[in-house]
Amino acid sequence: MAIGVERRLTLAPTPESARTARRLVAAVLTTARAGHFADTATLLTSELVTNGIVHAHTDLQIVVDATPTWVRVEVVDGNPHLPVRREYDENASTGRGMEMVELLADEFGVEALEEDGKRVWFRLGEVPGTPAPHRDAAVGVIGIPELAITRAQLQAVPVALYCAWQQHAEALLREATLVALDHTDETGSEDEAYPLACRALAALADAASGLFPARDAEVLSADIELELPAESVPWFPVLRDVLARATVLAVAGKLLTPPSLPEIMAVRRWVCDEIARQSLGLAPTPWVDQADEQPQPVAASESSLDDVRRSPLAQIGADAANRIVAVSAAAGELLGWTPEELEGRRLVTIIPTRLRDRHVAGFSRYLLEGTSRILGQPTAVPALRRDRKEILVELLIERRLETDARGLFVATLTPH
Repeated sequence: MAIGVERRLTLAPTPESARTARRLVAAVLTTARAGHFADTATLLTSELVTNGIVHAHTDLQIVVDATPTWVRVEVVDGNPHLPVRREYDENASTGRGMEMVELLADEFGVEALEEDGKRVWFRLGEVPGTPAPHRDAAVGVIGIPELAITRAQLQAVPVALYCAWQQHAEALLREATLVALDHTDETGSEDEAYPLACRALAALADAASGLFPARDAEVLSADIELELPAESVPWFPVLRDVLARATVLAVAGKLLTPPSLPEIMAVRRWVCDEIARQSLGLAPTPWVDQADEQPQPVAASESSLDDVRRSPLAQIGADAANRIVAVSAAAGELLGWTPEELEGRRLVTIIPTRLRDRHVAGFSRYLLEGTSRILGQPTAVPALRRDRKEILVELLIERRLETDARGLFVATLTPH
């Protein structure tokens, strides 16, 4: 006879709750003689609870029901916003939660609750006497309530930059929210800005999901219509300010997520301000390339910088803020600058305008994920000289590690 074990537990929205939930699941599975499900069940439970902590910011109720042949785990929270998969890059470090559940669970679903909030659940193993569920690429959703909608337009969206911003914003906000929750544990006070910012970003990600296929199709610029829950509109100035605060934490080295590059910060301000402006009846303002404050360079050792400056090759050193910090005489001559004139400028100074968005998006992705298509691979690319003429070079980029984990990026330019 199968041994059935069920346990329920209410958890506070604090980082410790993910650990508590994993321990609960492991204990129930041991009692139910279902330890063979433990690794997958604790992994998926941790993901659902962490999502609830970061995005719901309400108490969570976890229910674990197990027998030797199956286990079902559900997490209930008070936030009615339903989670969806994000179409990020295959190596992305964020946006993977629902995809992971979809791939590893035998059955899963999301249900909007009548009284407010939602239930997210998964099952591993087969319940005897029940048909195998139909597996669909979409998350199962039951009873979605009608919401008041506000419409906005984003015109001339820089597609690659926008996608890089959204992915970076989710990683930055997720980590900053967990840090804020740790602080809440110590002080007993709560910063309500973080859950509002999380909800604003989630609403925007749903509304602008079509930009990721456009990026993959190499569309450079697009106009999009946004349909946002009306209640989310006042949260966008909050989102803008919370991400600015999170960037300050990242610059100070208090987060693992790297700081936002200036172009990414410009997209953040434009998107949030456009939604706020248009909610007041003002006409859309198309995106234009925006100058931004210069990032503070990450310190590199003088010996590393001197190695670049003294190189007989055309070499340029750049830091993790995408700023040029060292230039060899040969590189200066190739590009029509003196080394002293180039040092301190943004790296996009030597990149043709049409390629700058892709460069910033790729660099942001590398800082987030540690993956790059061109790092260590000789690649033929155009470089922009001071006289605005383009020259074709073979570009080879290497990363030289120092005390700072992101290190110094050294590019060797060989005329093609």
